[in-house]
Amino acid sequence: MGMAQRNDDLARELVKRASAAGLTISIAESLTAGLVSATIADIPGSSAVLKGGAVTYWDEVKHRVLGVSLESLDRYSAVSEAVAREMAAGSRSLFESDIAVSLTGYAGPDGGTEEDPVGTVYLGVSTARGTRVVRCRFDGDRAAVRFAACAKALELLLLTVAQLP
Repeated sequence: MGMAQRNDDLARELVKRASAAGLTISIAESLTAGLVSATIADIPGSSAVLKGGAVTYWDEVKHRVLGVSLESLDRYSAVSEAVAREMAAGSRSLFESDIAVSLTGYAGPDGGTEEDPVGTVYLGVSTARGTRVVRCRFDGDRAAVRFAACAKALELLLLTVAQLP
């Protein structure tokens, strides 16, 4: 099964489960540039679940739209646990959703640091119970990293839907 088909299957299951639970979702995307939102929106019935998404490539947009602090951006960089946490919380607040997921990372071929090389992605998940962050490392070219990050975001959303009452 290809990555696009896997992501479609995950999104279909997410829409089904979130809809049945009456939960809404929002997304804050950097490296995936709307891929997660579009994958969910491709599923019939997604309008009952997906409240919105924000593509925030530039730091100033992360700050202005999602409320990510300039201090976090300056101190930790846009690709960090702190920024992923603030992006997810900011998305949940902006869209007034039950669950928000954020993605920030280095898709390549350029970018990355010794600590966070190309393929590193931080994903934040925010609910009323709090916000947590997962750090992942994906192999492959730019497209492969973006598709893998999308899959991980959909998996985290599914897991979170299952954990909420």
